[in-house]
Amino acid sequence: MALIRTSEIRKMTKEQRVRKLEEYKKKLFTVRSELSSGGSIENPGQINDYKKAIARILTIMTELDEI
Repeated sequence: MALIRTSEIRKMTKEQRVRKLEEYKKKLFTVRSELSSGGSIENPGQINDYKKAIARILTIMTELDEI
């Protein structure tokens, strides 16, 4: 299941997309740091989910010339 759908991203304002992008980047960083410090994470697939959500947001921002 996707964290955020493409249609939801398109409905957001530019500021909302930027905030969501930063939120997902922070979550990805914390999950990766937790994993690299020798810990285990609840759902290993969430790393890929965050990466895909970040890519979706960046793609739509590029399409709309917001970057």
